[in-house]
Amino acid sequence: MIKEVKTFISIIIPVYNTEKYLKRCLDSIVNQTFKDIEIIIVNDCSLGDCKEIVKSYDDNRIIYIEHEYNKGLLLARKTGNLNSNGKYITYVDSDDCLNVNAIEEINKKYKERETDIIYFLAKAFSNENKGKDINKQIKDIQWRLSARYHIDENYLLSSLVDEKIIHNMWGKAYKRDLISKATQYIPDIKLINAEDLLQSLIIFYFAKSYSFLDRELYYYYIDIGESNRKTDDLSLERYSYLCANSSKACYYFLEFLKTQNMENLYGIYYYKSYYNQYRYLKEKIINNNNKEKFLNILESFFDRKIILEYLKLQEYENLKIKRNIKFIEKLIPYFFSIIIYDYNITIKISGIKIILKTKYYYDEPLIFSLNSLLKNIFSINTNDKNNKFIKILGIKIKL
Repeated sequence: MIKEVKTFISIIIPVYNTEKYLKRCLDSIVNQTFKDIEIIIVNDCSLGDCKEIVKSYDDNRIIYIEHEYNKGLLLARKTGNLNSNGKYITYVDSDDCLNVNAIEEINKKYKERETDIIYFLAKAFSNENKGKDINKQIKDIQWRLSARYHIDENYLLSSLVDEKIIHNMWGKAYKRDLISKATQYIPDIKLINAEDLLQSLIIFYFAKSYSFLDRELYYYYIDIGESNRKTDDLSLERYSYLCANSSKACYYFLEFLKTQNMENLYGIYYYKSYYNQYRYLKEKIINNNNKEKFLNILESFFDRKIILEYLKLQEYENLKIKRNIKFIEKLIPYFFSIIIYDYNITIKISGIKIILKTKYYYDEPLIFSLNSLLKNIFSINTNDKNNKFIKILGIKIKL
């Protein structure tokens, strides 16, 4: 049965032991400049005074739902999905908040073009006192949250798996029809890690269109959740739980592909997601004094054969790319050229090679040589009778 759409957007906020920050979150939402919103708060059996905080707002746009026991973030969002009525759905973690103009900006983007997913930027903050370590961490996370890639909406799942689009559920507005379809395949399992990944993979599998809103509308606080926490702050037992949940999320993604009869065609997406989770968990223990014990836990949950086979495949792909770049370099003039590819700008001047790093990622190489630069400065085309022109400083003048 198709639900009647009553509002423009449903904002789903799961709550579990984050009452300390809940008022900050709700203030940013009830005070949105765009008023046609629905606010769904799912109390996932939180131990604090969530209900009392919510009641203090006396706002008829708020729908309050309580779980009888703690089900985890994945299922709290699923509960919100099933009780939503908006044309679009967005998610806000209860320890984060929105720019008060966020929904107004999303609505403007929707009016420009109606897409399955509207992606917008996030700004990183910290609740802790500022210091060099915190500022560096904020800077690193902000870089990860930035839009560095050119996204082809024909390959949205591929872009997500390749980490060109962050897999956080927040920072995006989704068409409710898309969420309704994906929700049918969200398993009834409790996850405390990689729950965003699993839900995003299923959603992006069905997504057909995508638009980008170049505004920092989501305010993300880095020092509250598990994802940014160092293993110095985690017990071996907690790390084991993170590894188990990450591995489980990948397993259920593969099970989802099987329901679509796509495990063979899209199997590489499973392997890549599997490896990415392994790499992410391994990076957390690089500088840990108890690294060997943590590594043993990680290896117990992730199949080493799958990791090695994927790395072998990745090495082959990287080798092909390097060969292509070398081949391109041979074709272009020896004395001057610029190649922009991946995160690199390679400049060759009279055989001297200079490699610079760039903020943005390029899927395909952009090539500039002296000839191409000179052609843009000045060139004449008289070969085509129907298209004769003079080009001066990039401007075409028809003859």
